[in-house]
Amino acid sequence: MYPGLIPLHAISTTAPHREFSREGKPSCPFGQIARPKVTVVEPSTERGSTLTVARMGASTSLSTTELTVAPGAETRTTLRVRNTGGVVDQFDLIVLGGAAGWGSVEPPSLSLFPGAEQTVDVVFRPAKISSITAGRTTFAVKAASREDVEGSSVEEGVIDVLAFDDRTAELIPRTSKGKRSAAHDLAVDNRGNAPINVGFAGLDPEGTLLFEFEPPHLSVEPGTAQFAKVKVKPARYFWRGPNKTLPFTVSADEEGHAPLMVDGTMVQLPMLPKWFWKAVLAALAVLLLLVILWFALVKPQIKTSAQEAVKPIDNRLDAANIPELPAGGGGAGGGGGGATPTTTTPIASPVPTTVPAGSASGSAFGDPFDIRLEVQSGTGTSASYAVPEGQTFALTDIVLQNPQGDTGRLTLSRNNTVLLELSLENFRVNDLHTISPYIIKGGESVTMTITCTTPGPGASQCVDAALLSGFQK
Repeated sequence: MYPGLIPLHAISTTAPHREFSREGKPSCPFGQIARPKVTVVEPSTERGSTLTVARMGASTSLSTTELTVAPGAETRTTLRVRNTGGVVDQFDLIVLGGAAGWGSVEPPSLSLFPGAEQTVDVVFRPAKISSITAGRTTFAVKAASREDVEGSSVEEGVIDVLAFDDRTAELIPRTSKGKRSAAHDLAVDNRGNAPINVGFAGLDPEGTLLFEFEPPHLSVEPGTAQFAKVKVKPARYFWRGPNKTLPFTVSADEEGHAPLMVDGTMVQLPMLPKWFWKAVLAALAVLLLLVILWFALVKPQIKTSAQEAVKPIDNRLDAANIPELPAGGGGAGGGGGGATPTTTTPIASPVPTTVPAGSASGSAFGDPFDIRLEVQSGTGTSASYAVPEGQTFALTDIVLQNPQGDTGRLTLSRNNTVLLELSLENFRVNDLHTISPYIIKGGESVTMTITCTTPGPGASQCVDAALLSGFQK
């Protein structure tokens, strides 16, 4: 059969004949042949000169349009198919919509005579997998005519896929170690076909652990897995001793479902490791060894090096026929090393202090002797001490004083020879000691000269002094 062609059996014509009227008279002159009539009509049982084109198509109906099925099981309904065409037609039966992947028709095709009908089974077998989600799904069954595409018929329905639950939980790692806390990952895997929402809780038989979950709840879609952080903290710490094994259980709960229980273990470590006391003993041993090395090797070496460094100076003193100072010598003049400035009273002239020659504190340079020189910029710029004729002054200690914080320069000289020169702003008290004394012979003088730039805060003039100590004979 080719579409668009008229079937031969649907064409009916009458042979040439004479037509008569109802009165029995011919409707055309005698001897003439009447032309055949060709018409397209609906199928009819009347005889006559006709041409008939048959209609083609199908009508369908479902016995049940709302179904329910559990994953892994099957459900059925029936479909009635009727050939409403006028020719024999073959119909392909197809399931469409969300259930197309797991729905079928038995048998998948039908061949029907005009006006005939047949009932077939529509079967739904959803697999028990997470990709076929729970809920209502619309489906359709199409009866497609092979003779007339436009004559196909479609019936629609709804199938409700029931939910099935398949969930697991895993703690990673199962055993952890720590002093103050330990960390785990809790994986929740949803292999079912409906979303799950779980909350977490921690349990331990001794009640010695605290639990923190981040996040405290998880929503897991079908066919996916989600993770939560689990922090386990012991309620008490201990400083030393063997490790403690603390078992616990983590549960993932959802109302209406059995909780998922996962076991884990925390191994609590002492705050002080086992090697701590060994390390302390080793450190003490090293410290003791260093002390022994100091007294046995380092200190004698330092003393020897100091003696070797001083030896050239001793040789120079011996070459100059200058005797060594006694161990307590010069003490009378070395007491000016304090850092706190003191206010001094101006002196009209230097006043030397001497000790009788027969005293026990004398030395090869003579008796201890000290003198204080003071300069006030309002009355002069220098102060001097002249050594009496026939005597010698061995200068060993010099204490310079700038109590007001003046700025300028201080120069200490022996006759016209400058012994030292300092900036006043660099010190308040400056204590100087010499290994080899300055020798000022009789008739020579020691002079302190002050060049005042700015008096100290609140002062109208510079006031500075020098305490000279040594031996004189």
